[in-house]
Amino acid sequence: MLLSLFLLLLVLFLLTAVFEVEIELEADGRRVHPVIRAGLAGLTLTIPPRLLRKVNELVRRRNLHSPEQLLRGLKLGLWLMDSFVQRVQLFHLQAVIGTGDPFWSALSCGGLWSLLGPLFTGLSAGGRLKEAPQITIEPEFERPCLRVYLHCIFSFRLGQIMINELKRAAFAWQART
Repeated sequence: MLLSLFLLLLVLFLLTAVFEVEIELEADGRRVHPVIRAGLAGLTLTIPPRLLRKVNELVRRRNLHSPEQLLRGLKLGLWLMDSFVQRVQLFHLQAVIGTGDPFWSALSCGGLWSLLGPLFTGLSAGGRLKEAPQITIEPEFERPCLRVYLHCIFSFRLGQIMINELKRAAFAWQART
């Protein structure tokens, strides 16, 4: 009896507790240094670099050579972001993009802005942004380079994710009938 009560309380805690994920990424050319921290109820755990390397290997092994596969991966990423990201606490992005050609460098920067604009418009319209994102994207006209610094913190509740997915399933089922 006591064990079942404990398990029930544990499940209720996990469904209502706020999980927080912090991602810090520094990339300069081929050197990439990711740091991911996961937190629950004030306790923070840094994901070991060895585990991140294994995940990186799995991602690199994915076959994304055709536009259809790339689009499918992008849709999956957007769906996961929409499902998990319930509140963006912090978003800082600094990027320097250079291709060696001024035209392509400027076009690359504009392309990145064209991806980020609708993303943050949707997050802002949904009331998910705690504060305005700080984004700096600069072109490097002289030489090829890619430097990125990303620091973001987002939070979610497992119970809310379950409720949202049940609603989506109900709407999809209702649309079929």
